[in-house]
This record gives sequence, structure tokens and C-alpha cells, in this order.
Amino acid sequence: MLKLLVGIGNPGRKYSYTRHNIGWEFIDKFNSNFDFQVVKNTAEYELWRGDYNNTELYTMKPLTFVNNSGFPLKKVLKKLNITSDKILIFVDDINLQLGEIRLKKHGSSGGHNGLKSIFNQLQTQNIPRLRLGIGVKDIYNHDLISFVLGKFKHNELIYVDQMIEESIIALDDIFNKGFEKTMEFANRKKK
Repeated sequence: MLKLLVGIGNPGRKYSYTRHNIGWEFIDKFNSNFDFQVVKNTAEYELWRGDYNNTELYTMKPLTFVNNSGFPLKKVLKKLNITSDKILIFVDDINLQLGEIRLKKHGSSGGHNGLKSIFNQLQTQNIPRLRLGIGVKDIYNHDLISFVLGKFKHNELIYVDQMIEESIIALDDIFNKGFEKTMEFANRKKK
């Protein structure tokens, strides 16, 4: 069973509500919805704890920049004595349309530098993740950095909110129906 949820993002006010920080947005919403409390706040990470589906669960935001997400995550896993298969990473994905989610048990980074850092530090790609679609890069003139560090447009926020709600439902399904069944449902293409 999952023991730690990890949201990927960049620290600093200028990165708030940017596409690259959708993992943080999920963690903030989840912590608020389920009344999780801060148990550790360092320069490298924030860690919360709460009860979810009758299980003690932690949530975490690495406070390093996305490209260095693996360093604080490795420290927290050691501190909590949690193995990498018991975490779920919430990460932005430029290869999915805005609002789509994909649940994966393992696989490549898909070019995401935060996942690359995590895989490098934990020495495995067998780490569950929920990929959050932020819009396909091809329609943004190939200026990838400006795109992922850009804020969502006002008319996109409804899709962001729906995606976060769908992600909470998927998480609930993981706890109640198992990972495989949840993958079947969560990964269906939207019509």
C-alpha cells in the first residue's frame, strides 16, 4: 500500500500556478481536503502526515528545483523507512492533453528532469507515478521552457481543477480497488 505522495514543483512565488508545479497543486489540494498536518519543514522539503482510508499517509513537496527533486526524496524515504514502490509521484506531463491523467507503475522519465533526478538518486525507474497532462508541447511553438514555466490561462483552470479531482478519485481507487484496476480506469482516453 502507498505510504508517501510526492508532488513535483519549483520553489518561489514566481512559479506558483505554473504548469511545472501541477504536482504541488495536487499536494496542496489533497492536504487541505483531508486535513493533513505539517510534520517537518526544512530548506529541502515539506512533509505532511494524516489519515487516509484508515491508513497513515505522508505527503511531500521537494523544495529544491524540479531538476533536483531526487535529493530530498531520497532523504525522506530513508527517514521514514519507505521503499520506492510505496510512493506515488504527481508530475506534469507535456505529452498529455491538458486535463488527461495517466497512472504508471514504472517506465522512463518521458524527458521530465524531475523524474530523471528521482530515478538517478533512487537507482530505479520502478516508481509509481500519476502523470498530469498540462498540454501538448507541439502547439506552443516548441518553446518548452517558457511553456512549462508559464501560468495556466484563465480558461484552462477549470480543466486543472477537474484533473486534480480526478487524481484524488484515482488515488482513492488505488486504496480500494488496487493499482492494476485503477490503471485500467484512469488511463482510458477521454472522448
